[in-house]
Amino acid sequence: MGMASDGSSAAVILAASHLGFALSTTHVATGSVLGGGLGRGTHVRWNTAGRMVIAWATTFPLAALIGAIMWWIGSALGYTAGSIVVFVLLCAMSTYMFMRSRQEHVGAHNVNDEWDRPQDVLEHPSHTTASN
Repeated sequence: MGMASDGSSAAVILAASHLGFALSTTHVATGSVLGGGLGRGTHVRWNTAGRMVIAWATTFPLAALIGAIMWWIGSALGYTAGSIVVFVLLCAMSTYMFMRSRQEHVGAHNVNDEWDRPQDVLEHPSHTTASN
């Protein structure tokens, strides 16, 4: 499945680049992995796929909204002061997101856990280890 996902990602990215389309390589790669899972007939976590679609649908409008808000703040305060305030706001938001991401570390021990109820995933027979 990995080779199919990588190959289809490369084909879509190269074709889009040739045609001059802008696209998100992350969206292409995750879509390819989802498609590979569908094509192989393996279990697809539809709630995760739904969250991916919601993230894809909200990425551009939310980025545009944040960009518009930052432009408005920057232009309302003037060139120098506005630039400084926008920089400080973006640093503060980045720091908040980083600190929030550190609350629940994702590593090899939990990368496949469900977001809503990890105990169900750990009890699922397909997630047992060889030592069990």
